[in-house]
Amino acid sequence: MSPDDKRSSVEKYRLKQQIQHLKNKSSFNQSTSLVTLYIPPGTQLSDIANLLREEYGTAANIKDKNTGKAVQAAIQSILGRLKLLHNTENGLVIFCGQTEDGMEFHAIKPPEPVTIKQYVCDNIFHTEHLEDMLEEKDAYGLVVIDRGGATFAVVRGNHLEIVHDKDSFVPSKHRQGGQSAQRFERGLELMANEWFNRMAELANKIFLETHPVKGIIVGGPAMGKEQFVNSLRLDYRIKKMIIGTEDVGYTGIQGIKELLEKAAPKLQELRYIEEKKLVQEFLTHLAKDDGKATYGEKEVKEALLAAAADVVLVSEAVDHYEVTVECQACGHSFKETVKASEIIEYEIKLKERKCPKCGEQRLEIVEKIDLVEQLDEMAQQTGARVEIISTDHDEGKMLMDAFGGIAAILRYDFRG
Repeated sequence: MSPDDKRSSVEKYRLKQQIQHLKNKSSFNQSTSLVTLYIPPGTQLSDIANLLREEYGTAANIKDKNTGKAVQAAIQSILGRLKLLHNTENGLVIFCGQTEDGMEFHAIKPPEPVTIKQYVCDNIFHTEHLEDMLEEKDAYGLVVIDRGGATFAVVRGNHLEIVHDKDSFVPSKHRQGGQSAQRFERGLELMANEWFNRMAELANKIFLETHPVKGIIVGGPAMGKEQFVNSLRLDYRIKKMIIGTEDVGYTGIQGIKELLEKAAPKLQELRYIEEKKLVQEFLTHLAKDDGKATYGEKEVKEALLAAAADVVLVSEAVDHYEVTVECQACGHSFKETVKASEIIEYEIKLKERKCPKCGEQRLEIVEKIDLVEQLDEMAQQTGARVEIISTDHDEGKMLMDAFGGIAAILRYDFRG
């Protein structure tokens, strides 16, 4: 994975945050006055300016005068900034309008080329095309199968989904006494063969129709996976997509996880595998106690300041802001960490708190910094990198639950 790919986890985090911010907004009076503008790459911004001037004139004819004025104000705001912008290799997306928090303007460089040219006025910002760009395009199918059951899963980006889990009810092989032994064994083989054929048909439906994939890994006992792979009912397109088979002792989620571990070399490009490896590397250093791992916000920041951090791991579940609070009476200031989900409640309670220096109740937030952004800025100053880790796998859950969601792999033991 290239350095550019590694940086993309923070870039995607930023874009997700922006999209969520925009999705939470609506026009100040629920009128259709919020402007969404998708501009494909190669489009001249002078052409967009001409389009906006035409729309400005059209807005004057809107029956509701307040709505018309609000649309014109948004268009004027875009036109005023358009000359300072440039179209990128992926195009440009602009959101502008008066929300309940006042006039907002957002110009976003999309992660993929914009394929539509669109101007929309509505009571919300339209982020659907940007959200689609964040969806991982390549998915891989996982199958663990034996005589007793089969589990089908799809892994896409950093997300693993179990899409089907079935028990077969085919009896285990065992010897029957007397003359019926051979007949019993033939019956078992017919049942097992029919089971594998039915699972082949199910694989066709899952991986060709409902969950199209780029490649497939099959796991199970040697005989079981071979019967499945060689089934005449398995579509030739599925057979072409099988990029590996692995010996796995279980079905169910346990079998899928075992298959992922064994198939990791074949799935290096998957974010899911990359994230698991990063957390495992951190845990290995921690277990060795070699001084090359640390965790906790304070400890990781110290490592970054000492240029000792190589990779900073931040759980996607960490939603903290570092806020700077200042007393409007005496000027005393201090910093605190607040969960993003609790920031409104924090601001309300802040009005009731007294300044620790002068005792006046005049505390206000003067700066609010996203913790991920702060860590990324510190990392860039020393050549470190920040990786956002999902909670869709065991390692990601452990990073959040056991280590507070913030950890670092170090270049050296900087504490001596």
